[in-house]
Amino acid sequence: MQNHEQACFHSHHHNVHTHNVAERLLEAKLVCQNRGVRFTPLREEVYELILQAEKPIGAYELIDALQEKRRQENPDSKRIAPPTIYRSLDFLLEEGLIHQLSSISAYVPCCHPRSQHAAAFLICQECHSVEECSNLPVSGIMNFATNDASFVVNHAMIELKGICRDCQ
Repeated sequence: MQNHEQACFHSHHHNVHTHNVAERLLEAKLVCQNRGVRFTPLREEVYELILQAEKPIGAYELIDALQEKRRQENPDSKRIAPPTIYRSLDFLLEEGLIHQLSSISAYVPCCHPRSQHAAAFLICQECHSVEECSNLPVSGIMNFATNDASFVVNHAMIELKGICRDCQ
C-alpha cells in the first residue's frame, strides 16, 4: 500500500488536475440544471479554465487567461473586471464545483462536484500538484466537531503542504 493511501485511510483521493474537461463541463451543466441555477457562459468559461489548469490557479491568472482568450476572438474586447470573475468563482464555490485553497490563494476543481463533502488537500510545494482526500479522516473530524464539541461548522477545509511522492 502506498503512503498516500495510508494517509487518507482508504478514503477517496484524486489528483484534482486529472479529468476529462468535456465530461466535467457537461456534468456541471447537469448539476446546475438539476439545482435550478444558471450556469452562464462566463461561469462556464471560468470553470473550464480551472479544469484546464495543470496547477491551482489564482483569480488574477484566470482574468489574464480569460482576457487572452477573448483578445484572440476579438482584439477590441473590454478588460475583464476582477469583481466579474469573483462573482463567477463565488457561484462555482457555492455549487461545490471548485475548492478555494486559502493558503495559496488559488482554485482547483472539486473531484466530487455532486456530493457535499469536506476534504483535505495535499499541496506539493515543488510541482504544485494537488490531491483531494475525502471521506473517513475528514468526516471523523467533522463528526467530532458537530457531535462531541457541539460546534456548528460553516466551512471545512484542511490544507496540508509538503512534497509529493513524485518530487521526493
